[in-house]
Amino acid sequence: MRLSGGGVILGLVGGYIMAFLISRIKYNQVLEINATVSVSYMIFYVAESTGLKVSGIIAIVVMGLYMTNIGKTRISSGSAHAVHHVWSYIGFVAETVIFIVSGIIMGQKAWHENKIGPEDYIKLVGIYVVLHFIRFFCILLFWPCLRKMGYGMTFK
Repeated sequence: MRLSGGGVILGLVGGYIMAFLISRIKYNQVLEINATVSVSYMIFYVAESTGLKVSGIIAIVVMGLYMTNIGKTRISSGSAHAVHHVWSYIGFVAETVIFIVSGIIMGQKAWHENKIGPEDYIKLVGIYVVLHFIRFFCILLFWPCLRKMGYGMTFK
């Protein structure tokens, strides 16, 4: 309860702090971007590395929801576009790093532990074919809805 409930409370506090800071900054893109990034990292650090011992991920998610719902209106109109682009880029980099690291870890485990055999490759090809049939079935099932929505799909 402390881990999840504390994360929610800390996220709300962090969202309130961030909204307050951003409302004090007017038409300065760099400061508004720095405020969003700095407060996010500080809230995560406080959650995970201090005596609070609450969930940093939950705190960041709640703070993001707070900023999406309430705090977004405090960002000046000239800076909103820049803040959005910076966070989009941060998200892109984070996803890329996660996929690269997970691919390296999985590749090392498969290579050094010899856990991948010929039957695994056969299963992989079978799953590939089955997934294509499932995709075809879903498109066929929703074909009438897609046609009414304006997607002029044909078999050509």
